[in-house]
Amino acid sequence: MSIRHDEQSGTSPVARVLTSVPWVVVLLGVSVLTVLLLVAVFALRGPEGRTVAPPPAPPIYLPTVAATTASAAPTDVPLVAVDASATPTPSASLSPSPSVSSPPSASASTRPAPRAGTVTARYQVTASGRDSFEARLTVSNGSARSQDWRVELFFSGNVKSIQASSSSGLSVTSRGNGSFVLRGTSPLGAGQSATVQMRFGRTGTGDRPGQCTVNGADCAIG
Repeated sequence: MSIRHDEQSGTSPVARVLTSVPWVVVLLGVSVLTVLLLVAVFALRGPEGRTVAPPPAPPIYLPTVAATTASAAPTDVPLVAVDASATPTPSASLSPSPSVSSPPSASASTRPAPRAGTVTARYQVTASGRDSFEARLTVSNGSARSQDWRVELFFSGNVKSIQASSSSGLSVTSRGNGSFVLRGTSPLGAGQSATVQMRFGRTGTGDRPGQCTVNGADCAIG
């Protein structure tokens, strides 16, 4: 009997507690089951708790009514262009006409044209140099009687001097600023002509007078 008592006394205290207190085993089993249940619950709720991104919104298309209204605006452009082009027409056509046409008409009426049967004259350039030029003046009497003649030459201011000669007799007067007067010293007979050779000194260019008259009528130049 003493031997069995020693064998029983050799068991561990934990084994004795477990065998003597059975509720501890039950408590451990319940704890394990509880932990497993919680793990299963969280595992099932995991996919449901995730937030899913919403699908992209469909594209928004603007209405096409605005394009049609904007294209209707250029229909008024031709009307504006017609009004703008009409304004410069009278100003461009009316302004230059009186200023250009009026001076020649007044100057042409001041000197009478040569008539048949009167004294006429022709001015012709015969030579031209750097500082001088030569010309010939032919005066003709187309009337039936002898007449005196007077020729006036009007050059620009660059013509400074004149030398003239004629076999029929000649008088030359310089009035300055390119104005010269030539006249015969004796009347020119009916149907006769007189030739005057002239040499002019100048400081610029030009060898034709701006105006030439014989007894108040225009000469022929050239």
